[in-house]
Amino acid sequence: MNHSSRLSRRSRLRAVGLTCSVFALALTAGCAGDSSGSNGGKTVIRFNWWGSDSRHEMTKQMIAVFEKEHPNIDVQPEYSNWDDYWKKLSTSAAASDMPDVLQITDPFMYSYIDNGQLMDLKKVKDVLHTDKLPANSMAMTTVKGGLYGVPAGDSAFGIAADPAAFKKAGVPMPDDTKWSWDDYVKVSKAISKTKGLVGTVMPLYPNDLGPWLRQHGEDYWTEDGSQIGFTEGTMAAYWEWVVKLRDSGGTTSADAAVEALSSGAGVEQSLVAQHKAAMTDVSVTQLGALEGASGRAAKLLLFPGEKGASQVGAYTKPGIFFGASARTEHPKEAAELLDFLVNSPEAAKIQKFDRGVPNNPDVLKAITPELSPAEKRIADYLGRVNALKPTALHIPNAKAGPAVPEIFQRLNEDVLFNRLSPKAAAEKFISEIKSQL
Repeated sequence: MNHSSRLSRRSRLRAVGLTCSVFALALTAGCAGDSSGSNGGKTVIRFNWWGSDSRHEMTKQMIAVFEKEHPNIDVQPEYSNWDDYWKKLSTSAAASDMPDVLQITDPFMYSYIDNGQLMDLKKVKDVLHTDKLPANSMAMTTVKGGLYGVPAGDSAFGIAADPAAFKKAGVPMPDDTKWSWDDYVKVSKAISKTKGLVGTVMPLYPNDLGPWLRQHGEDYWTEDGSQIGFTEGTMAAYWEWVVKLRDSGGTTSADAAVEALSSGAGVEQSLVAQHKAAMTDVSVTQLGALEGASGRAAKLLLFPGEKGASQVGAYTKPGIFFGASARTEHPKEAAELLDFLVNSPEAAKIQKFDRGVPNNPDVLKAITPELSPAEKRIADYLGRVNALKPTALHIPNAKAGPAVPEIFQRLNEDVLFNRLSPKAAAEKFISEIKSQL
């Protein structure tokens, strides 16, 4: 959910956008230009994406299948890591040299949409079929009546719990349909009484904050993304909970947590993977990597606090979308590739859940027999979340979004190290975001 190459500290923080959709890229205005041509009578289109080496190889395999099915089209792959991708894309947008088809994500894509650089995919609806794609998954790319991206797959965030660690500590696995945020602290504290174990990894990302705000009837943004959607009191209450968790002894120390973050350690190096912690928040699509590193099966739990909440805090959303250049010279061929990427069982059989759980239910059904046990648990978890009927995430503010992750991380550390009180941090959080609007 979560999707990608090994990221630096700053990069991984920005990648947390699956949780809360809070960052954006300021792009140079400009139009996409002629990015394609012909090759031996074939139509040439460029396809650009970011990801890990394994994603690159899988995507090239998918392209080979597509080209076999569409012998008149030659797809030129262009790919890089997360940081380089956005630098190159910004440069190509400024130079009017956008790729025909590209991987995008929120809220980076809103600057491209605002600048008229992404195609309204409703213009190619006769080629790109979206009738099987849930409206909730396309809500974030539906802007002012246009559709500017199709979901590569859904993901979600949750708590990965290690049953073996719970058993070692003699603590029963919580009922995630009923447990509260206070229960999370109590469970973590109880597990930490066992030598060599802590209950949970210290929350440093806003993964927990998104559900917390939603459970309190708020969100990061108002529905149209024009203003901040949460109150100082709710934000302060979140940080009060973080302090309570820290002081309970149920998690790692602030020093250890920040040091691990600074090292760039991924989920494979997490304390849960090392059998040193019983719980951690995760993008659920990372479950396979976590289990592969730990050698144990984990259980995905809903975030605490759903029972009695004013609205459902949990949600599913695409972490990655596919879009097309607004000025590609080959919109039909670009649409054919987009249709293949999201509606082809053959494509899904190659990439499985690398970009999320397929949104097309027919595609998911077709590949289910080939899924690993971890992948089936991921799909089941998303099914549980969707059964709660969560509201769609509000579209983030394109101007203020870039600053939010860095502001959150800095102030979260200030709270953890007692440099700011939860109330003072909440005031500063809102003030700094407002300065970006």
